Amino acid sequence: MTSQDQKLYEDLCSDDPRRLAGAIRLLTRRVNVIARRMVLGNSGTRSDVDDVVQDTVLAVWQQVRSGSYQVRPDVALDAYATTIVRNKWLRTLQRRSVVVPGDLDENRTSDAFTEDRRLPDLEEALARLGQACQRLLKLFYWEGYSMEEIARLLEITMEAAKVRKYRCMLRLGEILRKKNGRAE
Repeated sequence: MTSQDQKLYEDLCSDDPRRLAGAIRLLTRRVNVIARRMVLGNSGTRSDVDDVVQDTVLAVWQQVRSGSYQVRPDVALDAYATTIVRNKWLRTLQRRSVVVPGDLDENRTSDAFTEDRRLPDLEEALARLGQACQRLLKLFYWEGYSMEEIARLLEITMEAAKVRKYRCMLRLGEILRKKNGRAE
């Protein structure tokens, strides 16, 4: 890990809003470079890049803050972010592809069991969000609308829709962490 990575890690863990905001901006720029190359090189659009960047930055920040991400001197933070970008993009591509019927998918049973156990927590956390966040997240994740379509439905710019989605995901993550006893 470089000294720049170490500083970024420390700033992401900081309670100082200015340090945290600067770290998020830097992380976003770095993840954007990674995501552009990966997503645009694998049949994605600029909107897909923005979504993957936003989701990746949120995931990295949450994992750093929660302690799930362990600093290792031999691994750059960008390598970790690259793994997350790749996984998020692969999941997006899988969602877009043909769905395998449940009885043909061997992994579905164990995944469904795990999801069924987490679903009540997620539903409870969503209920604690405001109506605006609930609607936006449901449009995106459950109903499959693109950010462009959501922006049109909500009569806002696409940038505003992305910022709202990001903030809603942050709030949702906070609620879930508090519920699971990992308050920060």
